[in-house]
Amino acid sequence: MNVLDSRILGPTNCFIQKITEPGEVVFETRKAAAGFLPLAEHLAHRVKVKDLKLSKAKMRARGGTHHIAVHSQKGAVQIGDTPGEVELGDALLFHNANRDGSGFAVSGRMGKQVFSSAELRDQAVFTHAFGLPGRYEWADANGSGVEGVIIVENDPAEGKRGAERAIERMSEGALVHIVGDKVKPKELRIATGQTVFFAVEDTDGITITDKTLLKKGKGKGKIAY
Repeated sequence: MNVLDSRILGPTNCFIQKITEPGEVVFETRKAAAGFLPLAEHLAHRVKVKDLKLSKAKMRARGGTHHIAVHSQKGAVQIGDTPGEVELGDALLFHNANRDGSGFAVSGRMGKQVFSSAELRDQAVFTHAFGLPGRYEWADANGSGVEGVIIVENDPAEGKRGAERAIERMSEGALVHIVGDKVKPKELRIATGQTVFFAVEDTDGITITDKTLLKKGKGKGKIAY
């Protein structure tokens, strides 16, 4: 699965959530779009959060990241090791551990705040690696009007230096910053193989979805796979 759609995390995607509330993080993974279903408390994973008494600015500047691998086995999704305790301001990074694994979604809460890969709200990041050239127009499937364009171009790789440069470009990430309904940049040009980081702040819960997946007509989040 290699579609541009934050609601279903495939092998070319990651979901990152910064921890902004002390106490405990409770989360689960599902094959379906978990953001549209209640959190199943009895199935959830729990991580303690150490409160460092940081200012909001210092907390947001912290960069500690804990990687959590999600495995697809016999039609179900299971997570690997989870940290027993994290610090306020750290982030949880979820990635698909199977190259041919089916898609999954993450949902949870920290304190009174909820988070979901299916509905990106605040201090959340969705990443997508673009493996094919082309023009990708994306929008929020929930109808907020947030949208943008990613133009993916083949990087000429003539000779040894050209090939080295192409490899370097593939290792460089590109950023799309979304705050509320503002998107910067609205149009981004990258090289084939590069990863785009969609960083989201202060929204009501948006998706990053290829417009070709959206059906015409009324209704939230209608897609055609």
